[in-house]
Amino acid sequence: MNFAFENIHDFIWMGHHGVYVWSAWLISIVSILFLILHSKNARQRFYQRELARLRRGIAQSSPANSKRTPSERSE
Repeated sequence: MNFAFENIHDFIWMGHHGVYVWSAWLISIVSILFLILHSKNARQRFYQRELARLRRGIAQSSPANSKRTPSERSE
């Protein structure tokens, strides 16, 4: 089996293109990790807001509010 590089140093430098190749890998990995973390945080914030909204809706329709007259409920 023939390898493209004779040793690890040649692999890292990749014929003087290593800086470009490894920086592109680094930028790609950091970008993907950022997108994953940002998506998880955004989803968590969404669920928290929806839960709070649902709780407010339930609190507004509680039995204490049902004692109001129909004209007061429509306001």
